[in-house]
Amino acid sequence: MRAARFHAARDVRLEDVPVPEPGAGEALVRVRAVSICPSDWRMYVDGHAGGVVPDRPIIQGHEFAGDVAALGPGTAGPRVGARVAVEPSWSCGSCDMCRNGKGNICRSVRFPSFPPVDGALAEYIACPAHALCELPAGVSYEAGALTEPIGVALHAVRLARVRTGEGACILGAGVIGLAALSLCRSAGADPITVVEPVAERSALAGSSGADAVARSHAELLAAGFEADVVMECSGDHEGLDQCVGLAGPGGRVVVVGIPRDERITFDMAVARRRELAVTFCRRSHNALAEAVRLVASNEIDVGLLPLRRFQLEETRDALELTGRPGGVLRAVVYP
Repeated sequence: MRAARFHAARDVRLEDVPVPEPGAGEALVRVRAVSICPSDWRMYVDGHAGGVVPDRPIIQGHEFAGDVAALGPGTAGPRVGARVAVEPSWSCGSCDMCRNGKGNICRSVRFPSFPPVDGALAEYIACPAHALCELPAGVSYEAGALTEPIGVALHAVRLARVRTGEGACILGAGVIGLAALSLCRSAGADPITVVEPVAERSALAGSSGADAVARSHAELLAAGFEADVVMECSGDHEGLDQCVGLAGPGGRVVVVGIPRDERITFDMAVARRRELAVTFCRRSHNALAEAVRLVASNEIDVGLLPLRRFQLEETRDALELTGRPGGVLRAVVYP
């Protein structure tokens, strides 16, 4: 099969590799669409993922959808030919975290595109069958791939415990930030403010239902702004500090974005005096089926998201585009 393999920083090559064999409890998925996550771009430009350097060429890509091509020994389903979205955080099911219902922080989690597990920028990938969710008729492969970041937003909003009438503020109007905006609205948050410096994305947040859109957190601070819930969805290294400044006394901060810097700082005095609760969000958790439902019902309309499409041999171009802030929210690769 053809695969786009990462060898080193900014070195991705289209190569022929063996089709993976699905094991017991696994399904072989024919990949149809892969959405490029900013974390894929970071490994592409930095040569590592969170400090972990691959010890061999690796296939990236963890936001994807496709068709079930085959089932491993003893695997009951889903049926061959089913169109599926995939939850890429594969927990072991047996550690203490998994036993306590916290599989997203499994001690032995396997995550495609994170070393040493190959991802989906290839024609085929073997996945645990339990990680698949069948796509309803009318939901495209592209929309199926986007259910992964939508699932992250869903988990984050659950962690935020948004209540009716609470003011919410979201930093970043990317796919996750816009999904969080929609989910906060459904949870009854009012008003909802979005902070987004990129003009095209700022406009998109406004047309997606934000009550107010600011180009910077400083603009809000100057107006004495405070919110009950603040969600960091930008991945900027100053994002947490900005959230602390925007959260009112007794407020809740949820950190979703992953900054490129491994260490960041924030104003401890403000956080302590306001007795803020700060929670870090780790990927998604039991969210895929709900994310698929939200997309299928158009409660989250992915058709509004500006995307750019690439073929597998153009993977390098898709990764390069991901690193350039602008109106395009996701590059989508079609293997």
